[in-house]
Amino acid sequence: MPTPAEIIAARHNNDNQPPASASSNDDSYFSDNEEFNDVTTAATTSSTGRSTPNIADESAFPALGGGKKSTSTTPILGSWGPTMKSPVSSSNPTTSKQHATPALKSKSSTPTGSSSTNGNGKSKTSTVQEAFSLDADDQSNVSKPDFFKILNNVKLETNTTIECTTSQHTKKRTFLITGKVGDVTLAKRLVIRQLTKPVKITFSVPAKLRSRIIGPQGSTLKPIIQTYDVKVDIGNLENEDAEEDNDNDEDDDEDDLSKVIKITIEGDVEGSKSAKAQILAIVNEETKNLVSKVKLDDTVKPFAQNSLSKIVAKYSNLDISIPDYKSASSTLLISGARDSVIESKAEIKSVLDSLSSKIITEEVAIPVLKHRFLPIDKILQEHNVLIKLPTDDSNTNVKFVGEKAQISLAKESARQTSSQFKIEILDMSKAHKGNLKHVKAVAALLDKNGVFAEISKENDITIQVPDIKALSDNSIVSIPIELVTKNTDTEKTLSARKAIVQKVNKITPDQTKVIEDIDVFLLPKVSETIDTVAKEHNISYIILGNSITLFTEAKPEPAADDFDFVESTEDDDSSVGLTKVNEALNKLRELSSTLESVVLSVPSKDQSQISGVRGTTLKSILSDVEPNSVIVKLHSNGLDSKSDDEVYIHGIKTEVKKVKHEIETVLADAIEHKDGYSSILEVPSHILSRLIGKNGANLNSLRDEHGVKIDVSDDGKPDHKDEEIKDKTLKTSLIIAGIKRNVEQSKAEIQALAKRWADETTVRLKIENQYHRKLIGQNGIYSNRLQDKYNVKIRFPHLASDKSTGNGNGNVSSDAPKGKDEVTIRGASKNVAKAQEELLELYNYEKENGFQQLVQIPTKAIARVIGKAGETINDIAADTGIEYKFKRDNESEEKTGFAEVELTGSRTALKQASKKISEIIEEIENFVTVKINVDPKYHRDLIGQGGSVMKQIIAKAGGEDLPRNKYFKLLNIPNEGTGSDEVTSQGDKSIVDKIVAEIKKIIGQKESEVSFDYELSKEKHRLVVGSNGSIRHALQDEFGVSIDIPRPNDSSSIIKLSGLPEKIDALKVKLDELTKDDWNESIDIPAKYHALVSEKGAIFKKLRSDYNVEVQHGTLTRQAAKLSNTSIPTPPETAFPTEEVTTLFTIVPNSEEEATTEETIIPWRLKGDVKNTAKVAELIEKRLKLAEEANSTGWYYAKDPSTFSKVVGPQGSKINQIRKKTNTFITVPRSTDKHSNFIYVVGSEDNLNAAKKEIEIALK
Repeated sequence: MPTPAEIIAARHNNDNQPPASASSNDDSYFSDNEEFNDVTTAATTSSTGRSTPNIADESAFPALGGGKKSTSTTPILGSWGPTMKSPVSSSNPTTSKQHATPALKSKSSTPTGSSSTNGNGKSKTSTVQEAFSLDADDQSNVSKPDFFKILNNVKLETNTTIECTTSQHTKKRTFLITGKVGDVTLAKRLVIRQLTKPVKITFSVPAKLRSRIIGPQGSTLKPIIQTYDVKVDIGNLENEDAEEDNDNDEDDDEDDLSKVIKITIEGDVEGSKSAKAQILAIVNEETKNLVSKVKLDDTVKPFAQNSLSKIVAKYSNLDISIPDYKSASSTLLISGARDSVIESKAEIKSVLDSLSSKIITEEVAIPVLKHRFLPIDKILQEHNVLIKLPTDDSNTNVKFVGEKAQISLAKESARQTSSQFKIEILDMSKAHKGNLKHVKAVAALLDKNGVFAEISKENDITIQVPDIKALSDNSIVSIPIELVTKNTDTEKTLSARKAIVQKVNKITPDQTKVIEDIDVFLLPKVSETIDTVAKEHNISYIILGNSITLFTEAKPEPAADDFDFVESTEDDDSSVGLTKVNEALNKLRELSSTLESVVLSVPSKDQSQISGVRGTTLKSILSDVEPNSVIVKLHSNGLDSKSDDEVYIHGIKTEVKKVKHEIETVLADAIEHKDGYSSILEVPSHILSRLIGKNGANLNSLRDEHGVKIDVSDDGKPDHKDEEIKDKTLKTSLIIAGIKRNVEQSKAEIQALAKRWADETTVRLKIENQYHRKLIGQNGIYSNRLQDKYNVKIRFPHLASDKSTGNGNGNVSSDAPKGKDEVTIRGASKNVAKAQEELLELYNYEKENGFQQLVQIPTKAIARVIGKAGETINDIAADTGIEYKFKRDNESEEKTGFAEVELTGSRTALKQASKKISEIIEEIENFVTVKINVDPKYHRDLIGQGGSVMKQIIAKAGGEDLPRNKYFKLLNIPNEGTGSDEVTSQGDKSIVDKIVAEIKKIIGQKESEVSFDYELSKEKHRLVVGSNGSIRHALQDEFGVSIDIPRPNDSSSIIKLSGLPEKIDALKVKLDELTKDDWNESIDIPAKYHALVSEKGAIFKKLRSDYNVEVQHGTLTRQAAKLSNTSIPTPPETAFPTEEVTTLFTIVPNSEEEATTEETIIPWRLKGDVKNTAKVAELIEKRLKLAEEANSTGWYYAKDPSTFSKVVGPQGSKINQIRKKTNTFITVPRSTDKHSNFIYVVGSEDNLNAAKKEIEIALK
């Protein structure tokens, strides 16, 4: 007969048949069951007296199998064995999930008994059963009495019932434990631990995960050991005697996982296997991703991106980073899922190996000057061929690297591109009689001032100038200026060459002063010493080598094609400027007396200790003295020649002494620590992730800054998931190695950081939400003051305007308040304590000052106190922090004339609020209205341009800060045309009185004013107006005079000035100065030729667009405009056809002017660039000459004037060609003109006939 333990075990193992019945003499089924169950916790049998159900009844035990479950809600009582009477609910079975235990053959967890529920449906008790088996091989050899003793002790300790049976054939023991969930679990562990043999499990894991398994200070491993009561021994790296891996090995990432360590676990069978499973879970999590490297050979590196594009697309789930040919890195990185990374890496290597066999190199001799024009990137992209330029300038061979089939195409493409450019060399060394030193300084000055860049831009060419280093080299005797252009741009080269020569010729040696008595060490201080003085005297300077060259302002020189050899005479004013700047350098000359040079004898091999990694040690030494006070040169004695075993120190005496001492200390440390210096520093583990930084950024920065190696001990490395280390006492060791000085400095910096971070704390204060607004203050004035004062962060619960509690990614900051009545303070512990104390003082003060005050308000002011929709009183409450409540009583208000409002808040808040209310009441009671009569002719004077005078009047009276509704009532002037002369002012009596007084003052001044007509040519009006009227307004403010300028569409040129006589006289002088002529050229054009020369005004637009030249006519602007707009004269009668003809051309001689007639002259004044105005003047002179030679007028008649568009051509191109070709003046009529059938032509008779032919050709 099977035992209950066997049945439940069989059911939970999905066995179809119960285990074979044990024989009557099977000692595994204990005959003394009564003894075995003495300590079983039995449930009370149902009072109904229902018989004990059969154990095979599915309805009684629904959790034991898959049979039909009873729908009855009545508990079904049953028992396992003689005393088991635990009730089982068929309607609500409960299951308990248990972890798999590889050591056990079977197990189960089955709910049993009844679970009473409270009103919310939650179970008060939960009883479960769990069955498991132990194989004979796993059981320890204990006697039967000891066996019962162990089980009884476990039952007593865990308050559970335990039943057991043993198979006669297999000796396998099956256990059934019943009790609460936690008790069952504990009982099972105790049974297995005491009844099984100790086991030892050994397995391997990747060596690189050793620290991850252990965790910081053992924080990961210790819970596993304690939970499963096992001993875990983690070995060191296997094959420790093997040769160390090369750091640059591309397979380091994968080798890290192939190198393993052994882990041995000792304990009971279940605990050991559970501990192993948990460790392997950590390993699986850590190894699911991989970062792998592939070393790129220099030969294939340029072509890797193109060749691997298909693989990159194929493995889109991976991050494959391929360096381009310009990158210093030669490592291809692959990161992502481990299996995909390994698979893609194999494919990448295959492609690269295949590509490597196809790459060849061909050398082509190309002139060095052409190297810069080779389109390296373009050819690599188009032909997959890399061009490598020689590193030696004397070598002309250029390498083409790529596949053979593409190299020929790449060479041809390179040839075509480079042949498009040419280089012309302009040697400046022959300028100024070959004064090489002077010319080098001039070249440096022109480069510094951007002159070469300006010439390059103007002529659309590239100019290459030797740099300062080359110009400072005394061994270089030529100054080649390279002019780079396309082959077709010869004229641009000539123009640029001419411009450079002119600029160089301007700067003669007598305009300079060379200073060579300033110590080289002090040259960096020249700028701060002389910049101000040099700017005052318009002096420029250049530092080349050990000399300073001062330059005065260059003098204008005529254009030249070659360098000038003529010396000019020095100007006295220039000499003064040079002298002043030279005198300013006396400060540096005096400082020279404090300089000292020291030469130390240090073997060359030891000087690396002074320099340190990437110069970090020397930088550290120099950082301890005044900036720019000392220079140190290794392998030098201060002379021009190199000295390998000496160190040169030069600078201010006191600082040189310090540097010398520090260098000697560094050298002494190097001798003392021949094998290298290292130091161990312990830092709190919880700040380690912050010290390391994202992707190691902070730690790498410290390494680079100090040139040291910083390693974090294995047991202290932070969890990759950045789990917070809550134990603040844990320490992590940092091993810092390098030069002793650098190590100690980095150590001190880390200690300072650790101290600052470790000292940070957060306190949480319980402060009722109702006081938060008062503690924050208006616009955060109080909380911000505390934050700034103590350098802490104070956070209040979420307000509509407070988003500081988040960290930017939707997560809540660790120091965010956790409730509406909580305030947090975070920062250094001392500062937090002080801020906390002050905040609590303020809180207590506000809490203890909830006072009330009753304020009486006149009924006529109550509406103003409340405001629209309560706006005013709510603003008062928000600003002062008070609460208010109106006590309205209509009957009482009618009797007393007052309403009451109750204010609640602190004494200060009540005082502020009552003051604000009193101000409103006072304003109502002091409100007045004053009306004065002002002649309408003065209304504009009171208003001013854009209301400027009105604003000034109100501002002077103190009303500019009033609200808009009050502001606009302060001064009301009738609109123009209303006929009213009544000016009204409403508001506070004191302000209104000042406004009225100011109005009377202005009117009195206006009555004393006079007017003056200032005539100024129309085109100069803009000089008086300025941008947005800025000049005009400034003049009116300065002189107190009204300036009335005609509008642009007004033909008047008269500017009307109104004001006091003496002020108008002063303004006239200012206007004369502002509007004086500034034109370059002036040409007098007789009025009779104006229309012809100006092409009826069209030429002015052409001159602006083509030459950027403006034409002005002074006081005759109106007459010139009138002449330009004159219509063509009426054709003579002979010009009209007498019969039906399509076209007719008539020439009429011009009539001679009477000798006595005085001809009006129209001045043409040209404004613009000097060169351009000269060109325009020449053009106008030619047109005037043509006009003077024109002795005839032609009239070309066409029956269909619409055909004249053919004569005009696109944008006038055709008619301009005819004019230029025939030297005639041609006017084509508009369709709206009176004589729209006639083209008007003026010129000589021969030219008119030529124009006729061209017109007829155009009309065909």
